[in-house]
Amino acid sequence: MTLTRFVLLSLVLLLGPGCASRGPALASPGEPIPAAASLRQQWLELFARGYFPGRSGQVFMVTREDVMLVTGDPLYRFQHGSPWDHDARIPLLLAGAPFIRSGTHAGPAAQQDIAPTVGALIGAPSIPTYTGRVLSAALAPGAGRPRVVSVFVMDAMRQDYFDRFADRMPTLTRLRREGAWFPDMRATALPTVTGVGHATVGTGTDPRIHGIVLNTLFNRATGKPQEAYHQLDVNELMALTLADVWNLATDGRAAIIGHGGAIRATAGLVGRGGCLVGARKVLAASYGGPDGGWETNPACYELPKALEGRVARPIWEAAGGRWMGHEISSASRFRATSLFQKYEAEALLAVVAESRVGADEVPDLVLVNMKGPDYASHMHGPDSPELVATLEELD
Repeated sequence: MTLTRFVLLSLVLLLGPGCASRGPALASPGEPIPAAASLRQQWLELFARGYFPGRSGQVFMVTREDVMLVTGDPLYRFQHGSPWDHDARIPLLLAGAPFIRSGTHAGPAAQQDIAPTVGALIGAPSIPTYTGRVLSAALAPGAGRPRVVSVFVMDAMRQDYFDRFADRMPTLTRLRREGAWFPDMRATALPTVTGVGHATVGTGTDPRIHGIVLNTLFNRATGKPQEAYHQLDVNELMALTLADVWNLATDGRAAIIGHGGAIRATAGLVGRGGCLVGARKVLAASYGGPDGGWETNPACYELPKALEGRVARPIWEAAGGRWMGHEISSASRFRATSLFQKYEAEALLAVVAESRVGADEVPDLVLVNMKGPDYASHMHGPDSPELVATLEELD
C-alpha cells in the first residue's frame, strides 16, 4: 500500500514541561478587564471543560509562565499540564492525496475536531456527543473514501520542533509541505496531559463528557490514588470513540488497530472494543511489563500475534545497558531513548503487516500513540540532545 491509499493524520500533542501563571484579581465593575484577568477567565473555562464530577480535583494550580515544574522522580523529572503555549499549542497535520487538500490553515482548530474529520473521510455516523467539527477546508471533495486512515499522536512533539529541527525530520517536513497544516491548534481543556488529550482525540468531545480528566485520579471509594484505566479497565471512558462507532457501524468488518506506549494513550484512541455491547474485539496493545513487552485487556481487545513474545530486553542488553551515557537496563529507562522509538515503530509495522488492513473497500483505522518524545523529554528535558535523537528516529 502506498501513501495515496492512506490519509495520515499526525496529531502533534505538546506534552512537554508544564508551566502557567498566578491567578490575578478580577477587575472592579466598570473597569477594563486587564490582560491577566482575561487569561484567568480563559483558564477557568479550560478547567471547566475538563471537569468531571467525582474524578476531578477541587483545587487547580497554575504556575507562572517562566516556571518549570520538576520532580525528584528521574523518569518524570520534567512535568507538563499547563495552559501556556509550550504545553497547549498542538499543531495538526493532515496528509494523503487525493483525499487531503494541501495548504496552511489559519484560525482555530482543536483536538475535538480530529474524530469528526476522520469520520467524515470514512463515512462514519456522527456521534451525538461530539463537541468538535469537521475540518472541511482540508478535505478534497469528490475524492471518495480512503481504504485506511492512520491517526498518529506524536507525544510531546512541541510546535517549535517543526521549525527548529526541520532538517533533522525530513519526512515530517515533507508531509507538512504537501499536506494540510493547522499551526494554531490548541488544547481547549486542562490539564494538558496524555490521558486527557488522547481521549479527547478519540471521542471528539470534551473531558467533561468523556470522563478522562487526569492521568492519575483520587478514588474516593478506596481512599487511594489510581492511574487512569486502572488495571487496564477501559470502561472508565464515558463516551464513545470514533473507533467504537465504526466498529458497530461495520459490524466488525473494519480492521481497527490501537497501538501505543501506555494504556492511557491507546484506550483513549481506540475505545472499548469488545467491551462495548454489540461490538467486536479490536487489535490493541500498549507497552508494559518488566521486559518491555506488550499488554492488553483480553476482555475487550485482541493482542496482535506479532507482539506475542516481542520484548525490548534483548535490545538494551545488546547496547550494554547504555545509551548516550545513560543507564537504560530496565523497561522504564529504555523507553526514554531513541532505541525505544525504533522498537515501538517496528512493533507497529509488524502488527500492520500481519493484519487485514487495506484488504477491502471498508475503510480501516490505525490509531497510534508514538510515546518516544514524551518519555525522552520527561527524563532528559524538552531541549535535550536525547530528545533530538528521539525525534530523528521518530521521523
